Parts: sequence; structure tokens; C-alpha cells
Amino acid sequence: MSVRKKTYGFLALVVVFALTGYLALPYLSSGGAVSSADTEKEEAKKKEESSIPVEIAIARKGAISSSVGSTANLRPVRDVIVAAQTEGRVEEVMVEEGDWVAKGQLLARLDDSQYQIRLQTAKQKLAQAKLQLEKARILQDKSDVQVVNTREELDRYQSLYSERLVSEREVAQIRYRMDELLHDLRVSGSESRELSHRVEELEAEIEQAELEIDRTRIEAPFAGFITDRTVERGQTIRNMDGLFKLGDFSPLIADVFLSEREASEIAPGQLATLSSGVAEESIVGQVARISPVVDQSTGTVKVTVEVTQPGRLFKPGAFVRVEIQTDTRQDSVLVPKRAVVEEDGEKYLFVTNETSAHKIKVNLGYENGSDIEVLEGVAPGDAVVVAGQGALKEGTSIKLVESGASA
Repeated sequence: MSVRKKTYGFLALVVVFALTGYLALPYLSSGGAVSSADTEKEEAKKKEESSIPVEIAIARKGAISSSVGSTANLRPVRDVIVAAQTEGRVEEVMVEEGDWVAKGQLLARLDDSQYQIRLQTAKQKLAQAKLQLEKARILQDKSDVQVVNTREELDRYQSLYSERLVSEREVAQIRYRMDELLHDLRVSGSESRELSHRVEELEAEIEQAELEIDRTRIEAPFAGFITDRTVERGQTIRNMDGLFKLGDFSPLIADVFLSEREASEIAPGQLATLSSGVAEESIVGQVARISPVVDQSTGTVKVTVEVTQPGRLFKPGAFVRVEIQTDTRQDSVLVPKRAVVEEDGEKYLFVTNETSAHKIKVNLGYENGSDIEVLEGVAPGDAVVVAGQGALKEGTSIKLVESGASA
């Protein structure tokens, strides 16, 4: 072995001995024993590390309702197509899709020039007919007066003839003139009746022309929203062509179909809650009517729910979940639904005293979107575990975390 290798080996041994002495110095200074304080700290640290972090909620008293539910699509209470009742060219369109319109509001206007001409012509003919009728009635009145006077004269001549004061020829002449007057009276009466009928025909023609003019004004049959517009200015339309689609959104309707058993628990006027997967809020409605028959193909009963204040997020056609309240219990013990643990068909809750968790079997009642009723096993004010209970057992040590903190 060379002198260099021997030198390196000796230096390595010196370094090892020096490190060993340095590491043993604390032990030698303490008399060779670890302090009891350090031991307690170590045990506390191990205990804390073995505790399960959980989130808790406090059981409280409150009201909760039972309900039956189904899904539906919202629809307007009325939804109609506004169609033309005459033909013509569209002169003006006053509304657009999405506009709210009042009952009787003008939606569009057609060209009414031909109907205006027909109306003016009929009015002129009516004026002429009324003038002719007036003349005919004057002649009729005149003939009537002549008949009355001639009848009196005939009666007088007949009296004179019975006394042989006038001749039979004179009486015959008066009787002949009386017959002529009666004939003229019948003719004037016939002309008056004919002209009267003509006046009535022309008045009806004027009413028809005015009706056609009125039909060129397309008006809203009720208040609502324009949901569709299929007409353009300048377009020529025919009778019964659809121009607009009008919907009345107050109230909105949800038709739900429930089983016979569920429908038997419902009555008109009961409250209903409608929620949507798109909107995070919910709205309140009520049962308006229940169908008196069962659908033979599905075995369900139609229940109509009305929503008078749908809000901006609930619109016709929206898919909603409808929950109809059938009963309400006051002063029930309520806990969050996420606190319930199911095991072997039984329901449990973990109740905590801030250091350990205890598993308690519970009887549950009604539930809603977030809470559930505890009939037996938990009292108001008890702290129940709502997060982290999957790792718990009876008596497990726990540590509390704030709501929303990660476990």
C-alpha cells in the first residue's frame, strides 16, 4: 500500500470520529434522556394528524312541505295566429317580434283604395235612392189625399142621386175617377216600397264596404307579445293568410301529468314551485284545475299549474320541474340533505361534540331541495356532519373546518 493511500485512510477515520462526537453531544449534555414535553407534543401532533377534517351544520326548527312533482314545458295561456280576413297589398307593418301590444292595437294595414271607391259609389247611389224614395212618398201622400177627398165627394153624390138630384152618369164619373186614384195610390205605394228596399240594399252595401275597409286594419285580438311575424310591407296576401303569432303570457301554464295516486292528493289552489335547470332561481304558481279523466294510454291525470309572475328567466317553451305542495309541517327538525348517510338500507347521521363523531340512526320525513326532516334521533341545536362523513366511524376523532373549506 502506498504512503498516499495510507494518508487518505487516516484522514477519513478522523472525519468519522469527529461527526460521531458532534451528533452525540446533545444526548450527553441532557444526561441521555428525551424531555417529557417533547413527548407530549409529539403525541398531540400524531393525534391531530389522525383526526378527520369535517364540516358541520346545526339542526334547526322550521317548516317543511311534502310535494309531488313532474316536468313540463311552459306555454302561454293563449297562443293564436292573427290572420288576414280580406285580400290586398300590405301598406304598413307596425310591430316586430318581441313587441308587447294592447288589445285592439294596429299591427298592420292593407291597401283599402278599392273598398273606399266602392264605399263612395254606394253612398252616392244611396243618396239618389233616398231622393227618389222621398219623391215617391210625396206622390203617395198626394194620391192618398185625393182618394180621401174623392171618396167624400162620391158619398155626397150618392146621397144626391138617392134623392134624384144628380144623374147616374155623374155618379159613375166620380166612381171612375175614384178607381183611377186608387190605382195611382197602389202604384205610388209600390214604388215607395221598391225604393225603400233599394235604400236598404245600398245601406247594406255600405256596411259591407265599411267592414272590408275595417278588415284591412289588422288588429290584436287581445293583449300579449308578438312571438312571430310572417308578413312584409308590399306583400300581397290572401284571405286567411297568417300574418302574426300572438301569445298571452299572463299567466304561463305548465301541464304536468301525475299518477292517479299523486293526483288524488292535489286540489285546485295548492301552491307549486317551478324550477329550471338553466335558471338558478325558482318561481311560485298554483294549481288551476285538474282533469276529471284518466288518460287511458298513460294512466296519468293532467294537472294545470298557472304562474302569474314568471319573471324574466322563465319564458314559454322553457323546460321546468314542477313540485306541487300537498302538506306542510311546522316546527320540524331540519338538517341539510347532504348530512344523511345510507348504509344497508338504513339512514344515519353523524353528530359531533367538536372532538369526536357519533353515528346515530334516524327516521326521516319530508324533504325539499336542500333540507330534510328528522322525525327521531336529532334535536334542534345538535351539530351534524355534512361533509367528510364518508371516512367516519363511531367515536372517530374529528377536527372542524369552515364551511366551503377543502377536507
